[in-house]
Amino acid sequence: MGLPDQFGVSVISDSELVARAVSGDDDAYAALVTRYSDFVYTIVVRVVGNEEDARDVAQEAFVRAYRALGRFRGDAKFSSWLYRIAVNRALTHLKQTRRRPVAMELGEVPHLERTVAPSVKRSDPARDLARGERARAVRSAVDGLPPQYRTVVTLFYLEERSYKEVAAILGIPMGTLKTYLHRARAMLRQVLAEEQQE
Repeated sequence: MGLPDQFGVSVISDSELVARAVSGDDDAYAALVTRYSDFVYTIVVRVVGNEEDARDVAQEAFVRAYRALGRFRGDAKFSSWLYRIAVNRALTHLKQTRRRPVAMELGEVPHLERTVAPSVKRSDPARDLARGERARAVRSAVDGLPPQYRTVVTLFYLEERSYKEVAAILGIPMGTLKTYLHRARAMLRQVLAEEQQE
């Protein structure tokens, strides 16, 4: 049974939509696609780094998820299962095309910037300029990370998913996730330190 949303309208749960879709209700799967299309595309474009390719990869992810829907056991959230498929498709796409992602405008990432970039303390205009330059440098450094590290940084810092969610999406143990994040931060610090010395 669906839960009421803020307007009192019944919202069908993911598990109910999955059950309906498995039973052959294409409208139920279309509802899942509508519910998650923006987030799947956002993850994929940040991993792939190319909007046109990301649209194709996101569509492939939904097709693969539809074909595998009967194997969805429900021991994880449907969204985590779907996001894992999307991330795997994005990583496979990068391997197949042997392409590095194009730098994307990711917006402000202050939590990541504070973690890997030295802080800048100057007068307001200079600080703002330095902050903007630092943000661009961090985004560029993230784009240069190997795919598995870029993916964990994207999910944890940019999408602000919890450790548990990121581990579930990627299908990796928590310890592996923390190791990947630690290595990614170390790589980012090194790249940013080298750029400052130039």
